[in-house]
Amino acid sequence: QAVIYYLKFVDDSLTVREFAEVRANASLNPALDISPPSHQDEWDPDTAPKASANWSTPRRFRLAAACIALVATAGLLASWPMMADRRPAKPIPTARIVNLSGVEWTAEAKRFSPWSHIAVGDVLKFRRGIINLFIDSGVELLVEGPAEVRFASLERLLVTEGKLAARVGPDAIGFSIETPHANVIDRGTSFGISVDNLQQTDVVVYEGIVDLDVVGHGSQPRRRLATGEALRVNNQGGLSRIASVQGEGFLSPPQVRPGSAMRAPVIASVTDNIRLHDTAKYNRVIPAGFAEDCRAYVDRQHEWNGVDDRGLPSFLLGGDYVMTFNEDKTATELELTIQLAQPANLYLLIDNRVPPPEWLTRDFVDTNVDVGLDELHSHVNLETALGAGKSLDQFYSVWKREVHVATNIVLGPLGQEKFSVPARVVKRGMYGIVATPWMQGSI
Repeated sequence: QAVIYYLKFVDDSLTVREFAEVRANASLNPALDISPPSHQDEWDPDTAPKASANWSTPRRFRLAAACIALVATAGLLASWPMMADRRPAKPIPTARIVNLSGVEWTAEAKRFSPWSHIAVGDVLKFRRGIINLFIDSGVELLVEGPAEVRFASLERLLVTEGKLAARVGPDAIGFSIETPHANVIDRGTSFGISVDNLQQTDVVVYEGIVDLDVVGHGSQPRRRLATGEALRVNNQGGLSRIASVQGEGFLSPPQVRPGSAMRAPVIASVTDNIRLHDTAKYNRVIPAGFAEDCRAYVDRQHEWNGVDDRGLPSFLLGGDYVMTFNEDKTATELELTIQLAQPANLYLLIDNRVPPPEWLTRDFVDTNVDVGLDELHSHVNLETALGAGKSLDQFYSVWKREVHVATNIVLGPLGQEKFSVPARVVKRGMYGIVATPWMQGSI
């Protein structure tokens, strides 16, 4: 009973904090909706614990962490006398449902409720909704329906259909997800998988490394995918590149705040002219996600920030943005095609160390506003700072183009200079892309 009321208290505290953050952002961007979250379910100790379907993903997992920490502390105190006499045995992993959000089970499926255990052999089969799982070996998992997921063990899942996102800790390295035509083995990472009803498998690596085996095709060697890479395995075992990763195609990894879904997306997709045999890299679209300390590139840990304590320009906040691939900063033949879903203000963030390319000065206007980039380099600085105007390493100019109809916009390379050294040592950064809705009469 104490755990139940403790979790209720934490939930209320986090709700107030997150609403305060939304209101603060809305004061800078009046276009955002700041309606408070609605809680449909009343808290009833006799039937608790309940999980509200409108909890945010980070809050659900912080609540899970709070519960796990509380229970773990109680267990530690209870077992303290025994620990003095003998070394504790390694615990057997267990799995729990953390939360169900809008889940509609299939007719023959076993039903689960929040906080219930998942046993080896259990199957999650549902038509729609999202299920949040926690395996205490160190795996956090989201599953979106329609889905069918079988627990062959707590280290190995068999997925026939569905979207999954996983964050795997160091004690659970080797955790694997098997689909009809692919096996994905974690090597310490967060990644996403999508299996459609044609048994086509898409794999995207948000951070870290996974190994990808194509099932039933011995001629296909194992592929190692790293941060910022994605591949598609069709139902014949063929491989192709995924050029653009956006919200509707994949789930965001657990504990990462997704972009707000308060309005329709501005950027529908991003594609480029790079072929599979050259790379498996992708450009990731974050709906309504441009904010302080948001990550700039899929292949770096650098972050966008305001140049001083006033923060990022208000006209950029809450915009859809693209996490481009920083290695593309030296690609002289690059073409990026931005598919806009609605009329938009399209902004490019251009490294001030680079002369503006001809296509940029032709199609865009310099706003004379700058943003900062807080870089992370493992051999120089080991972490980024939190907040605007701190630990900035480079400055980028903001260029603007008004696009009055939904259309495709083609962007060119950052420059035409040929380099004889690897891109990682070239002192420049790939441009950033931000888009906000355009309205007639807006400035």
